[in-house]
Amino acid sequence: MLIWLASNFSIIDTPSIPSNPGPHLDTEYNPLFDIDIVVSMYKEPIDHVEWGLKSIRKIPGFQTQRLFIYTKDENANIEAINDAMRPFKVIHVPNVGREGETYLRHIVDHWDDLAKHTMFIQADIHNPREFIPRVRDYFDAERTGMLSLGFPGNVCDCANCGDRFGWHDDTGMVPSLYKKVYQTDEACNRDLLSYKGQFIASARRIRGVKKEVYEDLWKAIRDPNSWAHEAKYLRGRRDEMSAPIFGYTLERVWGLLMQCSDLEIAWKCPTLLSGKRRGGSKADCQCFDETSNGT
Repeated sequence: MLIWLASNFSIIDTPSIPSNPGPHLDTEYNPLFDIDIVVSMYKEPIDHVEWGLKSIRKIPGFQTQRLFIYTKDENANIEAINDAMRPFKVIHVPNVGREGETYLRHIVDHWDDLAKHTMFIQADIHNPREFIPRVRDYFDAERTGMLSLGFPGNVCDCANCGDRFGWHDDTGMVPSLYKKVYQTDEACNRDLLSYKGQFIASARRIRGVKKEVYEDLWKAIRDPNSWAHEAKYLRGRRDEMSAPIFGYTLERVWGLLMQCSDLEIAWKCPTLLSGKRRGGSKADCQCFDETSNGT
């Protein structure tokens, strides 16, 4: 308990740090669908993936949705996937870029067809026993803007961003991306990192960031000649198109991309294992789609 308090309340000692700007929301976009589920799949057993999706479909509000399955297995049995999971669509894609490439591909390809909310997940859901309660307890069909479904709490200094897992932003991507996402010349101070490559985001929030930001990141991770695969970025680290080093960075900046770097989440949001915080609220673990006028 003392360890949790120390790690989650560390940012209280820095009240002078300004908050990030409010999100840019595309309030003019009118989605035709309420929920999409985007699954990044490789060679995971079909019955295992089917079990996870059945669990999700039992959550109130998730019974009716479009299911997109992107498979990166060149020998994937598309017929078996269709029979088992009855998706809206199965898309066979090259085995490049890990789940980050899948999510960027979906956002770019479905820019004008995004659902009100999209759940982005890997076929092998991380922490499945805690994942379902997190969605059930915190997802709000009217207000959720971005809800991370990984563990919370890691905040970094934008100018020297890194974490205890050995990842470090050597090229200054975080402060650069911050300016593009928030459309500002102001410097980034602190950033809330995201993990596990699983989250829910609204179309309003996704489309509030310029499409070219996603397109540039998509090209960086899937183009073998891009800066993300050059020696200057890799710094001696082994890189493969199927498991690029840049994929680990992308995993950590989804919160930033979705304009959800609220530092209060770091200490208010309980761990996945602890579930809900006594006296807490749905706002503890996510960013709501609210403008400066509270709408």
